[in-house]
Amino acid sequence: MKFELNQKNKRLLFIIGIVVLIELSGYGFFASLFRLIGSVS
Repeated sequence: MKFELNQKNKRLLFIIGIVVLIELSGYGFFASLFRLIGSVS
């Protein structure tokens, strides 16, 4: 059980890491949202 939980946590951290990298590169959902808000106001 502990091993399975560890594998699940590793996969979750990996996914979060990829999402963070995409956001920081400027092509993520939040970056697009902030650009949209910035262009409107």
